[in-house]
Amino acid sequence: MRRFDKVDLGYEVAVSPVSGDSLVPIVFINALDTSQDQWDDVLTHLPGQPTITYDRPGIGASGPLPSHLRDQPRTLGDLADELRVLLDKLGIDTPHLVVGHSIGGLIALKYSERYADNTAGIVLVDATTLDHLGASTWPEHEGGEDKPGSSRLDPIGSFAEIQDAVWPPTPAVVVGSAVGRWLRLTPDEAEEYGPRTPEELDEQWQQGQQLLAEKIDALLVVADHAGHDIPTDQPELIAVGILAVIRAIDDRSLVTIPAAQLRSAGGSTDRRSGGPRSPS
Repeated sequence: MRRFDKVDLGYEVAVSPVSGDSLVPIVFINALDTSQDQWDDVLTHLPGQPTITYDRPGIGASGPLPSHLRDQPRTLGDLADELRVLLDKLGIDTPHLVVGHSIGGLIALKYSERYADNTAGIVLVDATTLDHLGASTWPEHEGGEDKPGSSRLDPIGSFAEIQDAVWPPTPAVVVGSAVGRWLRLTPDEAEEYGPRTPEELDEQWQQGQQLLAEKIDALLVVADHAGHDIPTDQPELIAVGILAVIRAIDDRSLVTIPAAQLRSAGGSTDRRSGGPRSPS
């Protein structure tokens, strides 16, 4: 059973730290309106690794934002700052690997830019693309109407924060969902994204993953059998990407994944941007 620590940030945040042998803690950042148990299947493939999972306010086991903060719009940068405060409270001051899924991937990107000295590596898991961030309709609060104590999102401000940001060389992997996964939408689901067709959405999403990989000079991997929920569909592949980044950090080398290991985990890649080295 997961053990939660409750950390006071002016509101109560539930965090689950696990100790391990590696010198590089792994910090996981959840998808929209998703609790930290979304990473449980991934964690089973990372025995002995120090990990930190947490819930943003009003989500999962975390308490709601206080009333005076609930109507203040929060950007990705604000959520990255919140994570930094949480890690400071936990005494995490060594460089760490940040892993983010969906909108959590963009929070990880903003965190790694704003706190570059604290970031040893990055893994993005089917991160929300810039096109999707700018063009889609988002709920007023992260948890929707049922969770008014969750963060009020500011997608316009968040888009501006990410669009022109520049990242220092950092070992990184981008894990994208399978080509064609948007074609699995039901007619009702597809209508939510109109007038774009599922075919257009799929092409835009794959191009968006490529763009994110180029922005951070990352190794791009495709989860050949996964929809958007890669942490559940193909958790081993995420673990393979994480361990590849940790090897690059430890060895101060290129991020690489042996082809046989990649195939065994259900992944593929024929594109990479050059392979960053660990900062000197």
